[in-house]
Amino acid sequence: MNKRNRIAIILVVLLGSASFWLVINHKKGTIKETLRDFAVEDTASVDKIFLADKKGGQVTLQRDPNGKGWIVNGKYGARMDAISTLLLTIKKVDIKEPVGKKAQDNVVKQLAADAVRCEIYQKGVLTKAYYVGSQTQDMTGTFMILMDPETMKPSAKPFVTYIPGFEGFLSTRYFTDPKMWRDRTVFNYVPTDIQTVKLEIPANPEYSYQLDVKGNNDYKVTMLKDNKELKGVDPMAVKQYLSYFQQVYFESMDLAMNQKEVDSTLKSVPVDVLTITDTKGKVNKVTFYARKLKHEDAVDEKGKKIPFDLDRMNALLGSTNDLVMVQYYVFGKMLPKADYFQGKGPETNAAKPKPAAKAKS
Repeated sequence: MNKRNRIAIILVVLLGSASFWLVINHKKGTIKETLRDFAVEDTASVDKIFLADKKGGQVTLQRDPNGKGWIVNGKYGARMDAISTLLLTIKKVDIKEPVGKKAQDNVVKQLAADAVRCEIYQKGVLTKAYYVGSQTQDMTGTFMILMDPETMKPSAKPFVTYIPGFEGFLSTRYFTDPKMWRDRTVFNYVPTDIQTVKLEIPANPEYSYQLDVKGNNDYKVTMLKDNKELKGVDPMAVKQYLSYFQQVYFESMDLAMNQKEVDSTLKSVPVDVLTITDTKGKVNKVTFYARKLKHEDAVDEKGKKIPFDLDRMNALLGSTNDLVMVQYYVFGKMLPKADYFQGKGPETNAAKPKPAAKAKS
């Protein structure tokens, strides 16, 4: 090897070393990839998500170890629609752009003062953590900043994030109110799983009855006041009725009531009490109460004062002891008079007042 070749080889080695040094130092001088990668690709391995805001609100969402969905704060079933949306967000969230230098200080201050902390666990290990802030001015991005899962220290650089193909912001998907995560199911029975349905009407006990499922096309309806069996029960009417108990949900846990009003409601005479017993002997009891109107001067078309809300009721769920709000439209058909089972017309709620006009403005 001549001198010229040796010099060429040495130059190549030196240039290669210099290039490698420049690449390494360039990476060190920029944001680490681990502090700009918000997404979790394998959401099937995510078994816990913790969300907390700056006002003390927090919620823990965990997979049911028995494979039955997700659990809220270790106690209640979770809304699977909300869980699915959050998991999709966790999987698809991406960086739209870095926050500009001039705006960085303000965005960091906003994140420090009013952001939701999201911690994501995979197989029991914290693998991703970040703060979720407010939306951008054009409403198409969301300010976020990653944290180091080991030290829980935030990155030095916030980003504008988004989901490719989605127009909107993401902060509304990271809510911290446990009630909003709760499963809203009241009833969800396959008709063949129902053994008895008992409807009690405290204000009109003569209308109270119990429906017993004896077998296929074999039904018995007994009036509770005098223990008399209803004659001429129509199997098709009963089958139609039993089908109403599939996928039935309450509307909201937000009653817009203070504790005094809640206590007053629970001390009042119920409108209806509906008790379902399934074929395994499990009892599901729901007690319905009238709701006061927001407008106390509401009257019907004859000028008569309307005593309570005609569209919604309050309901006490025996399974969780929660007082929730439900709609007559959804639950009214489960509260018919006994003669409905004789095929004598559409279902009617025995305790519901006649329709009335809207409240005075």
